[in-house]
Amino acid sequence: MKIAVIGAGLAGLSAALMAREKGYQVTVYTKGIGGMTLSAGTGDLLGYLPNGPNPIVDNPYQAVTNLPDNHPYHQIGTPHLRAGMEWYRQALPDFWAAANTANANTFLASALGSVRPTYLVPQTCAAGALHDQMKLLVVGLKQFKDFPATLIADNLNRAERFSLSARAVTLDFSGRGDEADVTATDYARNLDIADLDPQRAGKLRQKFATLLNNTVKSGETILIPALLGLNPQTFREFQALVHAPVAEVPTVPPSILGRRAYDILVNSCREARVDIRTNCEVLSAASQNGTVSALRVARAGGVDEVKIDAVLDAAGGLTSGNFERDSHLNIQEKVFNLPVFTPVPEATGYINSIHQIDRINRQELERILMSGVAVDATMCPVDESGHRLYENVFCLGEMLGACAPWRELSGEGLALGSAWAAVQALASPERSHS
Repeated sequence: MKIAVIGAGLAGLSAALMAREKGYQVTVYTKGIGGMTLSAGTGDLLGYLPNGPNPIVDNPYQAVTNLPDNHPYHQIGTPHLRAGMEWYRQALPDFWAAANTANANTFLASALGSVRPTYLVPQTCAAGALHDQMKLLVVGLKQFKDFPATLIADNLNRAERFSLSARAVTLDFSGRGDEADVTATDYARNLDIADLDPQRAGKLRQKFATLLNNTVKSGETILIPALLGLNPQTFREFQALVHAPVAEVPTVPPSILGRRAYDILVNSCREARVDIRTNCEVLSAASQNGTVSALRVARAGGVDEVKIDAVLDAAGGLTSGNFERDSHLNIQEKVFNLPVFTPVPEATGYINSIHQIDRINRQELERILMSGVAVDATMCPVDESGHRLYENVFCLGEMLGACAPWRELSGEGLALGSAWAAVQALASPERSHS
């Protein structure tokens, strides 16, 4: 069976690997590298509930039942959410910390010093799991402008959930010659164990470690921006040089943590013989009686018609360009002409939590960004009455509407849960015999 996957973000790459594990022939079609480098690189399942008496979520699986009735998590189902998150943990064993046996969120520091819940914790962030009476040294770098150490420390000291003691320092450490402005990617490449000059990279890691050892005090945990190499092993070798626990903090995009996870998934796809075709765009589909038989794919030099048996569509929503809004303010999905639903204000469950400044415009913007495709429990798209539109098209990730992953911290759960649900439905005995 030939499976086409549209999109190379977390949902697309994960669905491709899951389908390959079922023995299908899988091809990924994507215009670019997807959005994983725009994410924090953590495994978010559900961090916040809208308008609840306690909006911060401790146990995400329990909190799912408190989401609005039209939230896609209810169609995906808790078993598929659990299976998808566990698949992700096992697919990146050298990336994640130990399994979360308590089914509870862990709280990490954000790039601005807020207390941020997440479900799966990268190994390089694990030492930074926040708890009462924790002493923190927040380390900024003079040459890296996207990590305001003083602001982060001040905000952590004001945290209501934990009683923390944080202090900030800014070190003079350029990972790239004498440059005064160095990006996270430049630092990561020059500190990496896979650098073209391993000896030079090793000396840079030792220099950074010595600066930290000369600064840290007894009992402190060091928080540094996430830039310790593109290979997860680089951080482990660096940690051994430092005389105190060290934790990376996700920074603003491009995210080094997200890039590491992306690289692992892409390499896994290549090893599994998943065909990834970049710089191409799926334009439209040929279908009959609710079954798609071919895709028209634009690539350099022309347009191909590709015969397929099923489609796992993870092309994203408005922010990815997969949805278009015309001059009449109608939103349309481009490839399969699927109806896109925008929740009415009363149904979003988010209105009271929106910031008061420019309240009306913010409400409207977030409502539009919550637009998406409605699906049934198999992730097949449905119309307003719940009638299935295609039998062999499955919609994944941010295509699904009536949710706000950026506010809920549910992006990874949405991607992985829908991917798992779709692939299980695709491989079900009922479908195989139909």
